Amino acid sequence: MIFFNFMKLLLFCFLTGVFLLRCETVYCQRDLKLWYDRPAKNWMTEALPIGNGELGAMFFGRIGHEQIQFNEKTLWTGSREIRGSYQNFGDIFLDFDIEEDVEDYQRELSLDSALGSVSFRKNGVAFKREFFVSRPDQIIAVRLKAIDRKGKISFNLRMKGAHGEKTFIRNNMMFISGKLDHLEYEAQLKIILESGSLKSTDTSLTVNQADAVTILLAAGTTFDIKSSGYLGRSKHSLNDLLSKRVEKAAKKSYDSLKERHVKDYSALYDRVSFDLNTPVPTIPTDELIKKHNQSKHLDMLYFQYGRYLMLSSSRGMDLPNNLQGIWNNDNDPPWQSDIHTNINIQMNYWPAEPANLSECHMPFLNYVFYESQKKDGSWQKIAKDLGHRGWAIHTQSNIFGHTDWNANRPANAWYCMHMWQHYQFTKDRNFLKIKAFPVMKTTCEYWFDRLVEGKDGKLVAPDEWSPEHGNWEDGIAYAQQLIYQLFNQTLAASKLVDADHVFVQELESKLSKLDNGVTVGDWGQIREWKAQPDVKGDDHRHLSHLMALYPGNQISYLDDEKFADAAKTSLISRGDQGTGWSRAWKIACWARLFDGDHAYKLLKAALTRSTMTSVSMDSDQGGVYDNLLDSHPPFQIDGNFGATAGIIEMLLQSQHNELHLLPALPKAWNSGSIKGIKAVGNYTVDVAWADGRLKSATVYAAASGVCVIRTSSPIACKGLDVAVKQHKGYYLNSFTAKKNKKYIFFTG
Repeated sequence: MIFFNFMKLLLFCFLTGVFLLRCETVYCQRDLKLWYDRPAKNWMTEALPIGNGELGAMFFGRIGHEQIQFNEKTLWTGSREIRGSYQNFGDIFLDFDIEEDVEDYQRELSLDSALGSVSFRKNGVAFKREFFVSRPDQIIAVRLKAIDRKGKISFNLRMKGAHGEKTFIRNNMMFISGKLDHLEYEAQLKIILESGSLKSTDTSLTVNQADAVTILLAAGTTFDIKSSGYLGRSKHSLNDLLSKRVEKAAKKSYDSLKERHVKDYSALYDRVSFDLNTPVPTIPTDELIKKHNQSKHLDMLYFQYGRYLMLSSSRGMDLPNNLQGIWNNDNDPPWQSDIHTNINIQMNYWPAEPANLSECHMPFLNYVFYESQKKDGSWQKIAKDLGHRGWAIHTQSNIFGHTDWNANRPANAWYCMHMWQHYQFTKDRNFLKIKAFPVMKTTCEYWFDRLVEGKDGKLVAPDEWSPEHGNWEDGIAYAQQLIYQLFNQTLAASKLVDADHVFVQELESKLSKLDNGVTVGDWGQIREWKAQPDVKGDDHRHLSHLMALYPGNQISYLDDEKFADAAKTSLISRGDQGTGWSRAWKIACWARLFDGDHAYKLLKAALTRSTMTSVSMDSDQGGVYDNLLDSHPPFQIDGNFGATAGIIEMLLQSQHNELHLLPALPKAWNSGSIKGIKAVGNYTVDVAWADGRLKSATVYAAASGVCVIRTSSPIACKGLDVAVKQHKGYYLNSFTAKKNKKYIFFTG
């Protein structure tokens, strides 16, 4: 009967294939932007972020007194011996002789073009300001203009460093520079006038009656991760580098700078579209969050905002983004705005591969490679001091290899999950051999030396922690699940790189004896600890004992319902509240359990409006601010990235080397499409659905191999031989994919 229905469907697709191909074009991405009808007052909750992966800025959109606060990823205090903290670089202040009562005010951030803008009318004159940070030209650009009116741009400009620096002015340029504990730094600003005049004082530049003005800013430090001392250039060479950037950019027209920026950004952002077939709201974004939380447009906006923030905070140098991405206005930020290893930095990169931003993953992956393989580095020293091979880290890290506050030894295995994931999604054998496998191998060697035999004869990690929860004891589920994942993935990698036979033998031996950390407890939960009791109803924000569910792949209803049910029991016990990032994590966990409606409930909880800007661990305070930045509270960017990753888990999963289409589609998303998301195997996938059911899917294979598609209903592809069988209530559709070929599937 299955075969007969399938053949009818295949015949239907042959007869109607052209029509169906045309119908698919109804799914299109709407323009997405954050917009407001008033200026920002608060940096954390209202100002809007722009960035190029290294340089970042927040603009307020104030009418008479504009402020642009800026950052550079490597501006840190501290050293190899002292943690220090990520620093505010400074501010640009623009003072206009314009009163606040204006008409048609709008402040916006376009996700489609990574352009910020402010527009308003005053006394019949339309003013427009634009803001962007260019990756190609490595500058922050601000454009001030009156539409179709000349001589209307007049203002006073000040640049103020965040460390009491003296501002130097020369011709039409401003400079600040200084030295922190280890690094020297500098910023250069240049004003370019179209008509009008420019005057300078010791502290400011004044523009009078210009037709338009472009402001360019470049900033940097002497940091270099590849250097053993983390210093790669002198103060003089830094000055020369920034001068060349500014002058080179100044020789281009503003339109050219803008075009280069948009083209560069769009080439990555436009890979993915997400459309829920819902009207575009006519109200500002803050009102949308505050009064219309159930808006499906808000879901689309939040998803793409995560991708926007990834592109804006993680490109270029081999250094990951941090707890606040690259945006920080405080020289003593919460948790030092550090590289935090017990969920946060990992969550920052959960969407990188599936959201088709693999390039944005590289700053983190290269950072892990360089730091873990440095013979004189802090990470190897931690292992050596314990008498172990390999490397390990603690919970808080700076950019100089220093890591402290609570040993978080299993985080090295968690980092390796990212190395392996990049290979799985890209099939880049060169990366696997040169970077991923050396990191994975040395991590395994660390655990070979550290594991001990437990009372049951199984190998366990001694004296570990379930972040940030409970007492330290042997065999914590968090550690065991991560090590089990590490050993399995390294064994798979070993076969692909023809690894040393002696190492593979030891790996196989240790894996066969390893406790996998997945045990059902006395009230039906996944046990968090071996000795101390799990407390039913404990709503702690961390889900450390569910690594095997997400981001790992050991627990699934497709494998063993007993463990999946236990994971569900654990999630119910933890509850639906939590800090911002905790709510995001729960989205992905419920999606892995194929409960789309519960995942969606958590998404809406993550989109709850927050106003608290001080540190709080209360489970009812998480959410988002008016600018859609994640609220821990305070601002912590991991929740933005976690939500984007969780939304993809609702629509496509591939952790079991198959493309599971619409595994957790919520009822609220009755119809829609997502295009361009990635899957394990180097597949790019488009999915469209209507009435809550799959309608079509397109799979682009960037590598050859056997492709398996899991669906809830039969599918067929014109002219393709597909083997079909049923498993656990789903259809498994298998075919041999050829490199650079596209396959279009339809349902009846």
